[in-house]
Amino acid sequence: MKQENILLAQLKDGYRYNSDSLILADFILKCGIKNELLDVGSGCGILGILLKKFNEKIKLSMIDIQERNMQLIKQNLKSNHIEAEVFCDDFLNFNTQKKFDFIVSNPPFYRQEAYKSQNLHKNISKFQSYLPLDEFISKANSMLKPRGILYFCYEVLAFDKICVTLEKKKLKMTKICFVHSDKNEKARLVLIEARKSVKSFCEILPPFFVYENGNLSQKMQTIHSRFILESYDF
Repeated sequence: MKQENILLAQLKDGYRYNSDSLILADFILKCGIKNELLDVGSGCGILGILLKKFNEKIKLSMIDIQERNMQLIKQNLKSNHIEAEVFCDDFLNFNTQKKFDFIVSNPPFYRQEAYKSQNLHKNISKFQSYLPLDEFISKANSMLKPRGILYFCYEVLAFDKICVTLEKKKLKMTKICFVHSDKNEKARLVLIEARKSVKSFCEILPPFFVYENGNLSQKMQTIHSRFILESYDF
């Protein structure tokens, strides 16, 4: 496939994507996806669009609770010549007969005690109170096909709760990768692959460092060269 820039409209006064979505997309593509895929909490659509751009065979569906994001998603799908089924709904209340082979998400994961702004769009996109972890995992589990796979990232401080919740919902953590700002910093993010109704062992991947010696790491540079993004205000 000939590489081309990925055009992404973003809200000037709302939540804007960051490197977490790029790192998660790279992780998912390396692990593998196919068939029916649902992107939960799509925002401007960056995660689903990246996955579809680099794997045209997936059948992409996207859901977000905010009407303003629907405008962004539809614009970005059109700009990048991508087809997807788009839903404006609360994921926790979402009803469909369809089951998915894959569910992917960069969900809101900041805790209640973290500082909230006066911008509701940013708050909904960032804070876990709008999509609690246990409810998110439970709903994802109910919408996955047998042996379906959930990919998501989350703040590493919640790792113990993630393990307990996945176990309770009979989702087996099969791959994890811890993301650090650099080798001297504690992990801040964890990338997770969890499979439904399997007994596989859990593979702990090498840590991902965003920076090395004050510069972008080689891994991060590779991601930027793979996902050539061009953003503009909408």
